[in-house]
Amino acid sequence: MRVAIVGGGAAGMTAAHLLDKVHDVSVFEKEPVLGGNIRTLNKNIPCDSLNQRITLDNGVIEFQRDYFTNFHKLMADLQIQLVETPVSSELFLPDGHYYKSTGAIRYGCKTKWEQIIEMLKQTPIMFSYLCFLARISLASQDSFRHRPVSDYLGNNISARWLKMLLMYAYSMPYNTIDNFPAEIALPLLSHSGMLTQWDRIVGGVYSYIEKILSRFRGTIHCDTRITGITRESTGVQISLVNTDPQHFDKLVFATTPDQVLRLLKDPSENEIRRFQAWKMNTIDTLIHTDTSIYKHFGVSYFCEFDLFQTKELGDSGYNAYLDRLCGVDPQLDTHFSLAYNLEQQIAPEKVIDRQHHATPAYNVEAIRYRQEVLETNGENHTYHAGAYLFDGLHEGAVSSGFVVSDLLGGLRL
Repeated sequence: MRVAIVGGGAAGMTAAHLLDKVHDVSVFEKEPVLGGNIRTLNKNIPCDSLNQRITLDNGVIEFQRDYFTNFHKLMADLQIQLVETPVSSELFLPDGHYYKSTGAIRYGCKTKWEQIIEMLKQTPIMFSYLCFLARISLASQDSFRHRPVSDYLGNNISARWLKMLLMYAYSMPYNTIDNFPAEIALPLLSHSGMLTQWDRIVGGVYSYIEKILSRFRGTIHCDTRITGITRESTGVQISLVNTDPQHFDKLVFATTPDQVLRLLKDPSENEIRRFQAWKMNTIDTLIHTDTSIYKHFGVSYFCEFDLFQTKELGDSGYNAYLDRLCGVDPQLDTHFSLAYNLEQQIAPEKVIDRQHHATPAYNVEAIRYRQEVLETNGENHTYHAGAYLFDGLHEGAVSSGFVVSDLLGGLRL
């Protein structure tokens, strides 16, 4: 069969890799490069201001070891090297107070006395977190459906920390997190504790897309604008700018869900119902070398999940320290970080790269019909893949590619 995949991010390229073994696959990507929110500087993202021997990820970075089953299957198939990386977190408040996670206390305290002080500060937060875990462990997954995370999290320090971790994980503004779907958020929060192990991809996340491309026999169309998609009894027709329409037997949407109705010229009433609540969320992230944001707090150990609550209406941002996450030579004097919503605190001359990201705007109403989308995959010769159909993370994107491949008779790993 001729299969068209619209979207060249993690979900689309996973599906392309698996389907390419048995079908004639074409990938259509509107951006000049593949990867979606996989942005690896000095790989798919050129960066003249960075030493060409260094690769930094300005997007997807780290992966849970124990809960990303399909992701690790894909990495094994592609023979991608993974290494464990320490991950810790700190929470910085506008009044100058800060709190360290267990990992940050272990790695970032210089003396035993300092460790004791930080552990005492952390104790009520840890107690609150354990109470939260106990509460959700007694509830069924079905009970989380159609409920916002604010039903389970209050506004104490522990809750704010967890909400900011959701902000980081899903690239969502902090002021939208209260309405984030509990059925997605709560499993992640319960799996992201102090004992969670994390892996990184040696050479940057885009390395695995490179491996897929080295084996790929199909066709890649980047920087391509689709003007409309129609379905008929014999298949799917894709209309493109400045070229003749192309006909395919099957279509895979691997875009953000808000794009589905924008591209379909003939959506059914059911498709409109399933996708009309989805909106696009856009954010900018910066790679920079400015560590001055820590001076106010007097800390010298920087973490992978450093979360800052700013003064403006309780807004928040994050600064992810990249040196350990991206395997940067520790002997270098320069420290690299990835920041979101902290631009006013970062010196412009220390910004190396800026990326604009488009992600799903998660809320309770938007995900209401995602199970129905999965159950009806294949209607009108049309399939759907994307992280939003599962956990919203990289594991979800890869898993959705597996599902589409199974439905279309692709390779099984």
